[in-house]
Amino acid sequence: MKPIPRSLLIHSAVLYEVTENAWQSETRTELAQLRHVRIEPSSRLTVSKDDRSVEISATLFYDCRGSRPKAVEFREGQRLSFGGQLYRVESIELIYDNRRLHHLEIGLCK
Repeated sequence: MKPIPRSLLIHSAVLYEVTENAWQSETRTELAQLRHVRIEPSSRLTVSKDDRSVEISATLFYDCRGSRPKAVEFREGQRLSFGGQLYRVESIELIYDNRRLHHLEIGLCK
């Protein structure tokens, strides 16, 4: 399977790791400046690992060959800044071609 065409990977975003202190205020640490990704608005309902219903408001497409930086480790609970909005990583889908990982589809919610 061919990589996602670069002409479709038109967005950039910033990925953050979030930690909470004893007073439950968040501290964000920048992990990566994502380039050559695609973020599509969406509206779908999903069930999280802790059995709560979550509405996914956008999907991030991260191509394993074309997106930068390479080998970013996505985890649920991270934050993503895009277009003046702050999103939370809610789901991670690994999409394979015949032999290896092709791209990731990251479900984001506000």
